Amino acid sequence: MKKPFFLLILGFAFALVACHSRPDSLIGEWVADKVNVQFDERLSTPELVRQVGEMEKQNKICISADSLLVFKGLDAEKRGRLTLGSEGSLFCDGLFFGQWKDGKIVTSTDSPLGEIVVAYRKE
Repeated sequence: MKKPFFLLILGFAFALVACHSRPDSLIGEWVADKVNVQFDERLSTPELVRQVGEMEKQNKICISADSLLVFKGLDAEKRGRLTLGSEGSLFCDGLFFGQWKDGKIVTSTDSPLGEIVVAYRKE
């Protein structure tokens, strides 16, 4: 009788530590590592794709211990509260922000020209 109870408590402790350590791994400054600009070739030029890619590489994400997310773009700064959903989904003020997987934050932005996918690495 004591062995199953002990295993249950041990499993609960491991789950608690695993859940707690995830958000701590997000704390810090994140810089754009890889940018994939997937624009419709009929609506854009290679030069535009290159310029958009270079602009996206300047973006940074800062996450503080109190779950404040600050997104710093070239001409804008956005702030909000970060929450971690199931399977690594990240939400900022309740809106989907991106995915946290394989130690990277991956965001995706749709535009009339196509999609921009940015993978951020912790600096």
